[in-house]
Amino acid sequence: MDYLIDDFESLSVVPVEVKSGKDYKRHSALSRFVATPDYGIKRGVVLSNDRKVETAGKIVYMPVYYSMFLGTSAEGREILI
Repeated sequence: MDYLIDDFESLSVVPVEVKSGKDYKRHSALSRFVATPDYGIKRGVVLSNDRKVETAGKIVYMPVYYSMFLGTSAEGREILI
C-alpha cells in the first residue's frame, strides 16, 4: 500500500495503491489488508494507467488522474467518485 486515507465515517482507513504496469490487478498486500475483518476496511483503491473505473469486491480500480477525487470534505466525509 502506498497511502492511507482517513475514513472518518467508519473510523477506519481507505488503503490506496498506485500501479504503473499492465498487471495492476495484482496486489497481494492490499487484498490481504482489505480482507482482514479486524481492520474494518470498507474498500481499497488501486490507481493505474488504465482509463476505466471498475469495482471488484472491495477494491475500486480507477485511473491515476482520478486521484483528485480522493480525500475528505469539510464535514470530514470521504469523497470517492
